[in-house]
Amino acid sequence: MRQKCEKCGRYNCICNINQEHNHHDCKHEHEEHSHKHEHSHGCCEHCHGSHEEKEEISKLEIGLYIVAIILFIASIFIIPEKLKAISFGAVIILAGIDIIFEGIKNIFKLNFEETTLMTIAVIAAFILGEYMESAVVILLSKFGEFLEEKTLEKSQQSIQEISEIKEENVNLFINDNETKIVDADEVEVGAKILIKPGERVPLDCTILSGESKLDTSAVTGESKLRKVKMNDEILSGSINTEGAIVCKVEKISENSTASQIIELVNEAVNNKGKTENVITKFSKIYTPIVMIIALIIAIVPASLGFLTYQIWIKRSLIFLVASCPCSIVISIPLAMFAGVGIMAKRGLLVKGTKHIEDLANIKIVCFDKTGTLTTGKKEVDKLNVIKEFDREKAINYMISLESLSNHPISYAILNLNKDAVKQKVENYKEIAGKGLYGTIEGKQIIFGNKKLLEDYKINCNNITEKEGSIYLVVDMSIVADVSFKDEIESSNKNIVADLNNVGVKRVVMMTGDNLKEAQRVGNELNIKEIYADLLPADKQKNVKDLKQREKVIFVGDGINDGPVIAASDFGISMGKGTEIANNVSDSILISNNIDIIPHCIKDAKKTMRIVKFNIAFSLIVKFLVLVLGVLGIAPMWSAVVADTGVSTITILNAVRIYKE
Repeated sequence: MRQKCEKCGRYNCICNINQEHNHHDCKHEHEEHSHKHEHSHGCCEHCHGSHEEKEEISKLEIGLYIVAIILFIASIFIIPEKLKAISFGAVIILAGIDIIFEGIKNIFKLNFEETTLMTIAVIAAFILGEYMESAVVILLSKFGEFLEEKTLEKSQQSIQEISEIKEENVNLFINDNETKIVDADEVEVGAKILIKPGERVPLDCTILSGESKLDTSAVTGESKLRKVKMNDEILSGSINTEGAIVCKVEKISENSTASQIIELVNEAVNNKGKTENVITKFSKIYTPIVMIIALIIAIVPASLGFLTYQIWIKRSLIFLVASCPCSIVISIPLAMFAGVGIMAKRGLLVKGTKHIEDLANIKIVCFDKTGTLTTGKKEVDKLNVIKEFDREKAINYMISLESLSNHPISYAILNLNKDAVKQKVENYKEIAGKGLYGTIEGKQIIFGNKKLLEDYKINCNNITEKEGSIYLVVDMSIVADVSFKDEIESSNKNIVADLNNVGVKRVVMMTGDNLKEAQRVGNELNIKEIYADLLPADKQKNVKDLKQREKVIFVGDGINDGPVIAASDFGISMGKGTEIANNVSDSILISNNIDIIPHCIKDAKKTMRIVKFNIAFSLIVKFLVLVLGVLGIAPMWSAVVADTGVSTITILNAVRIYKE
């Protein structure tokens, strides 16, 4: 078993890692092969895998040497048939005993898959005296299998890296100066922990003291180190590269970012797309049909007097080998898996390959505004309080209500007075898209937009409505109004042009904010189609209307965006969004950078192009060889090329997704 050294990033046997200093004084003894006793127990997966790989290559090499020697001798001398049979039989047993054994088991189980077809073809060809053809089929098959495994390893690498971001141990403070290493699952919210330089952040937390730089690439895809200081929130899975920091735990291990990412990765691997499901079903009925056709080819023509049984049996064997569906069955899921992997590397976790097809066909992209196109960090622009009412009291009412909300406006209000003593709020309500209600010291307090005031039948005749303003009402009388301004993410400036370049026809903004503020953001980002002053139900209805014409993405965060994210063809929730939005979405933008969405759409389109090419290429080549084989034109080696050769080409084509 191996573990990654956080300090150097290399993998080593756990038995060679000093766990008392958190695996940082890692002894890379396996490179020098000095830990002999570990190998005998199979604990070093790295070296064990290398030995297996070398053993596999040596079998192939020996088999090829034997074939080459026999061919050389045969070109000079006449070799007895028995010696040929023994020599080529040795090659088959040496290189392909596992295939033969597995194939025979499948025959008895009536499980007709690739190894079954290969085994029947090899054994039958050997019985017919085609010794060399039998050996070549096995050798080429094993060589193709070796290439497939190496390619699969590469395709799984980015997903595997993501699944290793969770830290199991935590330095928990048991008093002011002493820490104890405990399991991350045992740490509760509010606990104080220490994160040393070189360690991975074990749980989502807030920094209490200290400064450092974090490598967040494994979590967000961002390559630049992030500077962090006191009061900053940091995500589990990041690596602390510099100073020691003391933090307060915000989420238990089960709900941490790292755990959620690993869960999403597992979900992504298990959720197959429509094309993959079709291929899986196809392979289950395809093989028995192929075997029936091969049996007909072997018996019927000879029974009718066309050539001999031996000739038609040989042709049926060529048909069997050439018809193996592995090039499709392996390469299609692999291409989808590679697509999910490259997007995960960019910072978009797609919940299964089944969503890639929808993403590739997207023509309309809809964005929420606050927290998506903008930073989500609002600040108060203007605060007006009527002369008859105490300004500090008004601010305190607003802070007391907003302290119970997660809406972006709440942070702006709380910043009006960070030292304010919050009053007890009773009968608290949060009305989606409108505002807040509660009672404080027996007074009815309403803090929301004009729609909320109208719901409570507040007299609005004496106010001049200002777009985007939020009103404070005390005992049914308006005492203050607040306006806000929003900051636009600098990385989003070219989002419309980038989306257009990958085939998106329309970019739409849907927001519950006022039209004036929405137009300000839209103008800066060149978004022409804007829907403002929307309730969650309005957003959902608009997306459903758009879906009738084209495939639609909706990108948003927050509890209000849950329904519309679920209603879209491909829902993206921001990694900093609420748990509800994340649960209903098809993907999570862990990086929180929407500028990667055009790249991911491009990745999805490329993935689907590769899938379609692999299907077409496989079927065309196999059809040609099958027809030529039945006509007696194609030899056995061409059937192997149609199987192993095509598989290798389609697999290599599948992982081409990793190359820009």
